[in-house]
Amino acid sequence: MANDFEIIRSIDIEDVIRTALSGHFTIYCRPLPANFTVPSLEISSVGGTDENEVDTFDVVLDARAQEDAEANELLRNAIGALKAIAKQQTTAVRHVTVNASGSWGSDPVRPDLAMYSARLRMTAHQESIII
Repeated sequence: MANDFEIIRSIDIEDVIRTALSGHFTIYCRPLPANFTVPSLEISSVGGTDENEVDTFDVVLDARAQEDAEANELLRNAIGALKAIAKQQTTAVRHVTVNASGSWGSDPVRPDLAMYSARLRMTAHQESIII
């Protein structure tokens, strides 16, 4: 058995966001469950970069609701909450930038629902673990 050693790795950004927002929103990570509730949010990490011990994640946040106005407001509230959480420095997330916000689209899972999406860039510290 090899000796234990410390590594630095990326955080699970989807789970960090889900945990941070779960007290205020219904939020899912992919895959979306078959029987999800609305209004709700879905978070998807879609890329990013790392430099030194800091990651920059590209994240898509989808807001689903019965009506357009409700999905739009849900998305804007979630983005505001993420920015406030980053500002508080209570999670690994340190900064949130909106790259594209409030784009309306049809929900590929449930065409009967309204869906608004935003693409965010989130900066976060990596974590240290022993393996």
